[in-house]
Amino acid sequence: MSFQNPWWIDRNKILEDEHVKKAKVIISPINENALILGPRQVGKTTFLKTTIKTLLEREDPKSILFFTCDAFSRKEELIGLINEYRTLINREKRAYIFLDEITSIDDWNNALLHLFNAFYFNNSLVYVTGSSSINLRKEMLPGRPIKKYAFYPLNFRVYFNTFYRKLLSEGDHIRIDEKDKIYELAINLSPYISELNKALLEYVKRGGFFATLFSENPLSLYEIYKDAILSEFLKTERKENLFKFITRKLIESYGSRISDNTIAKDLNVSHTTVGDYLDVMEKLFIIRVFRKVENNEVNYRSLKKVYFIDPFFFRVMKIYSVGKDVEEYEIPLIIEGIVGEHLAREYKEVGYLHFKSSREVDFYVNNVKVEVKWREKEHKKYNKVDFLLTIDEFKKSDHQVTLPISIFLYLISSDKVFYEI
Repeated sequence: MSFQNPWWIDRNKILEDEHVKKAKVIISPINENALILGPRQVGKTTFLKTTIKTLLEREDPKSILFFTCDAFSRKEELIGLINEYRTLINREKRAYIFLDEITSIDDWNNALLHLFNAFYFNNSLVYVTGSSSINLRKEMLPGRPIKKYAFYPLNFRVYFNTFYRKLLSEGDHIRIDEKDKIYELAINLSPYISELNKALLEYVKRGGFFATLFSENPLSLYEIYKDAILSEFLKTERKENLFKFITRKLIESYGSRISDNTIAKDLNVSHTTVGDYLDVMEKLFIIRVFRKVENNEVNYRSLKKVYFIDPFFFRVMKIYSVGKDVEEYEIPLIIEGIVGEHLAREYKEVGYLHFKSSREVDFYVNNVKVEVKWREKEHKKYNKVDFLLTIDEFKKSDHQVTLPISIFLYLISSDKVFYEI
């Protein structure tokens, strides 16, 4: 392999990229080595380019290497690339190395480990991105100077701050167990309820992806997002027809509990196969799985509740598997999924509750019960939860707070894009 001009950063191309200009307003740089994982088309490549854009204001373009790892399949090819680059750029000189979609390479984690151990990354700032956490282990790269982050579609707070207005300072992310503080701030935000609810419905339609947010017609991007999801899934050597059927079953049961066995019977496959497909979908950042909590312990044998990690993924996957777009009756279910996803990003263990009386609580986190009712007006049966979330109601008792969903989402979400893994 030889480093000709195409390997170096094209300074003018980066500086004039419109996506980079727009994203630079939203994303703050990470000033340390970082492994960044997230779904395809979320904006990982754009983030790398925004960082490069900042570097180009003060650094020699030859000190910056940007490489898309889709071109490789074996770890030896990646090691050879970095070896040649660090031979050309003296290891004593500062270098900036950007490796995009490294999870396309077999055994990518061991390739990274070797590059750190062999000192190829000495005196370098290293950014690595990928679309799969399948081979990610907690003990991966132990003791190596690299932080691991999940890069999700924009949460509702960041979306509102960016496209509407900023209502609170960056430090005002409120813990879920601070009910009084949440209610107090919610009352302060009540003058903005109409604007927040309008934004939430737009968020349901567009999701939190850069491309869909900046597009006049987000559904025009359907093929791009469908192909991105399928291409990443099929790399795992699983069958598209099973994936499509399972996806359809998830949409048909959206917001309800479902078992691997139920899906498996309709498919005439084993429940372990269904469980495997769902596990892969979660590790590819397509879905989020919630499990029943009993006695403050997660019951991994219980029925699951499954939501897509972003409302635009719901639209794309419904059109793909069912053949039609979101219908009006599905909006409350999508909003329920948005609440669950926002909680799951902020807290490690989020589940749901289900009792012998068939009473259910949508989400349970840190001993806090959260029920989501976008359109339902009769709330008496939900008097045993900590937060009852509705369209526009404000109410507080000794044990329960009733709030608009949009304000709740804004208050409990961090003003950030990257979540440490």
